[in-house]
Amino acid sequence: MEEFIIKFSESIVSQNIILSYVFFFISQTLQVLFPPYPGDMVLIIEGYLSEVARINVILVIFNAIIATFLSSIILYTLGYKKGHKIIDFKIIKKLFETDKVLKLNRLFKKFGGIVIIVSKFIPGLYSITILSAGIFRVRKNIAYTAIFIITSIHNLGLIILGKVLGENWTYIFRKIKIYNRQILMLIIPIIIIYFIIIQIKKKIFN
Repeated sequence: MEEFIIKFSESIVSQNIILSYVFFFISQTLQVLFPPYPGDMVLIIEGYLSEVARINVILVIFNAIIATFLSSIILYTLGYKKGHKIIDFKIIKKLFETDKVLKLNRLFKKFGGIVIIVSKFIPGLYSITILSAGIFRVRKNIAYTAIFIITSIHNLGLIILGKVLGENWTYIFRKIKIYNRQILMLIIPIIIIYFIIIQIKKKIFN
């Protein structure tokens, strides 16, 4: 699938710039609504192609941010309107790890919109987090702000990375795959340490 997307992206860019923006927009939408889609890879490719094909990188960045933001809002709204019932939909169960929904609710109560921001850095968690934010009625202004912040940082970072690295982008993508496997190993001890600190503070000041 990844090889096909790479060749398809290069083919579209070489033939029609307008279609390139349409394809990139659809790609970032699919990354949110269809999590198996390798959207991060496409973001890096966008940066790379903006350099070699002389595409306006500012438009590429805005296009990616808008696509990710709007598709995230769609997912949030879907959860907001359908509530817990949406978890039982077959297509939702196939696309998202619905077993994490209740755990995410506890995190929302403690940390609010920060959960959305952090979820973007944990493989496979962002989309179900956005859906859960809607299900548990996380305030819209908090959810929307968190979505916009992390979408802007994440998309901008990967596109610029692809542009700067040029043809070396494949090396970084391989590193991102390794990072995706290792980040869970790093984040678990951080969470444990955090809760230990909280418990110590409670014992000292209560």
